[in-house]
Amino acid sequence: MSQKISHNFSLPNKLDKKALFLVLGTTLYTVARAAWPIIALMVVKREFKSWYFFAVIGVIILATFVTKLINYFYFSYQVVGDELIIKKGWLNKSTTVVKLDKIHEVNLNQKFTHKIIGLYLVNIDTAGSSSTEIEINGIDFQKALALKDVLTSSVETNQESTTILSDESQQVIIEDQPNDKIKISLISLIKIGLTRNYLQTFGLLIAFSFQIIDQLQDFFYKDDASVYDDIFEASYDQYLGLVGVAIFFGLIALVVIFNLARTLLTYYNYQINLKDKHLTASYGLTDSHIISIPANKVQMFQFQQNYFQKLMNLFEVKIKQVESNENNQKKKGLIIPGANYLELNTLFNVVFSKNLSDLKSGYKPHIRVLVIKIAILCIPAIIALTILYFTDSLLFSWVILPFFILGCLLIYMGYKNEKMVFKDDFVILKSGIWDISTTYLPIDKIQKVSISQSYFQEKRQIGSLNLYTAAGIVTLYYYDFYILQQMVNEILYKIEKNKHSWM
Repeated sequence: MSQKISHNFSLPNKLDKKALFLVLGTTLYTVARAAWPIIALMVVKREFKSWYFFAVIGVIILATFVTKLINYFYFSYQVVGDELIIKKGWLNKSTTVVKLDKIHEVNLNQKFTHKIIGLYLVNIDTAGSSSTEIEINGIDFQKALALKDVLTSSVETNQESTTILSDESQQVIIEDQPNDKIKISLISLIKIGLTRNYLQTFGLLIAFSFQIIDQLQDFFYKDDASVYDDIFEASYDQYLGLVGVAIFFGLIALVVIFNLARTLLTYYNYQINLKDKHLTASYGLTDSHIISIPANKVQMFQFQQNYFQKLMNLFEVKIKQVESNENNQKKKGLIIPGANYLELNTLFNVVFSKNLSDLKSGYKPHIRVLVIKIAILCIPAIIALTILYFTDSLLFSWVILPFFILGCLLIYMGYKNEKMVFKDDFVILKSGIWDISTTYLPIDKIQKVSISQSYFQEKRQIGSLNLYTAAGIVTLYYYDFYILQQMVNEILYKIEKNKHSWM
């Protein structure tokens, strides 16, 4: 039996009454975060009178609470026609109007504090913002789900018909309907957690370790002593080689355990609903997330796989959407961990209504790029040898050789794995050394195309191609210039012929 719940968004809607607890919580957090250094200093030095101190803190908390309370009571949202209207403020009033067809992503987030009171934070992302443009903080699950359906389904309706939505069309009915689902099992999450992000996590752990050591240095050691001296002395006493091996394997174990824990906490109970050309993903253990993405808003479809993941038939999928600027590190879109090939093809089919292409044939970059990268690698090797020579330490020059050989091997692997395919209205780029990444870029998402050629490239008829999209820039380095020219002409011809409307 289907469960039907009616929500009318054509009239101004307020936040849930339970959101008052969020107002109180954010007030205390805001005051504590801003005032903790002053509070700590006054407590340590004991240079305050208790009644005066607590009176000041009380006034600050009360003023902050009243301000946030006003924001709560004077916040409303509604959907009128093809627009989402957000009104807020009392003395300083503001109205934000967003066209529904400009919405790229709707996220329903439930942090730990939201879970306690059973409310959701709705984030609405549009093109042109480096962060979340609209936040509706404090509505229940059914209402948040209904709002998501209105915002995303209206996008689809606006594209398929020129009919303007009436106020009656904002009356939304939620009911349980059968739809295709993909669920990432716990076993798949464990496998992907054990095989992803080694270098990134290793770097974080190294930086974190140095932070801890520096804190120990400041707290336990005087200016003329160093914690590093004790570490090296202890290592020497207990055989430096064994200590080094133990530290190396210990770091590997920490990296694997950290990756596994982070993956399970972040992506626990990962499910994807595929319905009406939309992807809706829900996941999370301590913090829950529901992300809805219209298929027509997808800018790039990317998946990657390393050697271990290939043995287990697992892929990490990244569905990229609008990125406001090149320096924006928080890219909008969806990450799907642990999908097998069948699920990967299903996702691709839902987004583009096509199957994945065969990438056996394709174009390789010119061999010159391999030579240039190896030549660049020679520079630090020569500098290291020069330093050893002037410090009378050429005896240790043999240490440079294995690192140089390893660097050359990695460069060659990267060159061997790189490939470009232009097929079925897609520019497909395969690249990587350990994590082999495949990027599908639909030509109707390309906003600008440019070919660059240096003086030396011109003599050998090679060049580089830049493809500009709303999700970033895709660059093909050192490819045959004639092939790049043909690609550009065909891309422009297909865009003009099919009259694609960029989204």
